[in-house]
Amino acid sequence: MIPIADREFAAHLAELRERMHLTQSDITAALGIKQPTVSDMEQSGRDLRLSSLKRYVEASGGKLHLDVKLPDGTHYGFPL
Repeated sequence: MIPIADREFAAHLAELRERMHLTQSDITAALGIKQPTVSDMEQSGRDLRLSSLKRYVEASGGKLHLDVKLPDGTHYGFPL
């Protein structure tokens, strides 16, 4: 399990959902979870597992990619 914690990060999930013209109810239906769970995922300071983030992004119609910036400034990216 890889937790993803960032105070601003969760707010970006709500922005992503809104940009796709989706409601929390749309996400809950796609993920088969309850609305409070989606609301909790979008709260600031929430630690998300990478697998949960991937499912959320895919439920929004997107694809998740990971970009790692290496110490020499190069990037290593891969789809999840």
